[in-house]
Amino acid sequence: MTRPSPDDKDAADLAKALEENKHAAETVQEVAEDLSVVHTVLDSEVPKETLNPDVGQAIEQTDQLKEKLKSAEEKLKTVNETLEQQVASKDS
Repeated sequence: MTRPSPDDKDAADLAKALEENKHAAETVQEVAEDLSVVHTVLDSEVPKETLNPDVGQAIEQTDQLKEKLKSAEEKLKTVNETLEQQVASKDS
């Protein structure tokens, strides 16, 4: 019975990390989109003059969180590209 070489294990580990990272990126993107919808509804459908100051601050914070999620999504995409290059180089 043969054991996988360290290079085969490294390639498998990289491929697994890539798949997990892609899933995380998709989740972050979905959450950012959902948060964007919530922000839009709250910001446009709730009259500003009737807002409790805490609600107004919460609306503003949703926008900030949306931007942070988009930034995280971009970073995950960059990491995924790097992982894809590493997986491809290990396969060749």
